Amino acid sequence: MMLLYRILTFLLYAFIHPIGREKAALGRELWKGRMGLIPRVGPCHAWLHAASVGEVRVISCLVSFLKKERPDIKIHVTTVTPAGYRTALELLDSGTTLSYFPLDIPPVVKKTLDRIEPDVIAFAETEIWPNLIVEAAARKIPMILVNGRMSNKAFRRYRLVRASLGRLLGRYDRFFFKTDEDAERYRYFLGDGGEAGGPLGEVGGDMKFDAPLNEKSPEQIKSLRDKLGLAPDQFLLVAGSTRPGEEAALGRLFKKLAPVDDRFSLLLAPRHLERVAEVETLLHDMDLPFVVYPGAISPNRLMVINEMGLLHDLYAAADLAFVGGTLANVGGHNLLEPVWAGTPVLFGPSVDNVREAADYINANDFGAMVASENELEEMVEQVLRGRRKFRIKTEVNLKNSATARAGSYIISKLKNV
Repeated sequence: MMLLYRILTFLLYAFIHPIGREKAALGRELWKGRMGLIPRVGPCHAWLHAASVGEVRVISCLVSFLKKERPDIKIHVTTVTPAGYRTALELLDSGTTLSYFPLDIPPVVKKTLDRIEPDVIAFAETEIWPNLIVEAAARKIPMILVNGRMSNKAFRRYRLVRASLGRLLGRYDRFFFKTDEDAERYRYFLGDGGEAGGPLGEVGGDMKFDAPLNEKSPEQIKSLRDKLGLAPDQFLLVAGSTRPGEEAALGRLFKKLAPVDDRFSLLLAPRHLERVAEVETLLHDMDLPFVVYPGAISPNRLMVINEMGLLHDLYAAADLAFVGGTLANVGGHNLLEPVWAGTPVLFGPSVDNVREAADYINANDFGAMVASENELEEMVEQVLRGRRKFRIKTEVNLKNSATARAGSYIISKLKNV
């Protein structure tokens, strides 16, 4: 299986190499990273990899811990998505270098490792890149999985290549899992340990709970709300990552509340931008006037977002959030992003993908689960009227946290700190 993967990636490299080189030469950061043409940043103590926005928040917390414990540590971070890259630029200090993750093709992987020269590599959550794992192991670079998770869907898929995956994971030095269920799924492939020896790892909880808060000053929040055309006393509900069916439910909620309370405003952010036109048609059919943001803001209390990367800030400007994929039977999206922004969050009962986050929010009263569209309307109305209040997350304590345990292990593997 590994031989077939290597052949396929070499064929991909032959096809994409001239295009990638040209785009990298034009200064495209994404292609510099993809082709392994980043500036030399090594020798580097730790290479931390996070795929997208949620994983970047996990990694940013780990970076903060490592720098507090070892101020001279040199860290390089990689991301896969542009949204993750933008988030990393916002959260990481200038002393942490950043690039896009390389294509998992042997020549590119080798070039990237030569330019980073890490003492240790830490992957966040579910990142499995066979060629990088093999090359790093050949160079005797310890590899660690932090906030390790494996969904049921991924588990069923990986079972088809159980032996090959087991050999790859056996090259890791240590695993830090989110839950007992995640540990059990990995154990299916590794048994009690791997080629690296020692115990499989430990269950430390979700490092996303340790992520830094999105600190926005009152002036920044006012500026955000001004851009949205909101008066100081308007109440803003931001519905993020919405899925088909949820926009209609939120439209009906707006139709019910807006006529009786002129403070109520709603902002819809569909999960996929290609659905913006579909949402616009839906609102037209519901006879609901709206504006598209970013764009020319006219007095209007219903908005649809048509640009990626804005949700992080919009949650901070909101009085209340709803996260989609939860009334629709999808399994849920990032419930914690509003919490980091200091905004209470509501969500539906479909939370299979974010169960730990849902339990954490409910346990700390940072928001609530609503069982249906009717319950969503009732809860929003209660918050709007001031009859229901939630707690706001105001601090992060890393003592004895999942981040501290993983970070301490990474420090133990460094050569020159």
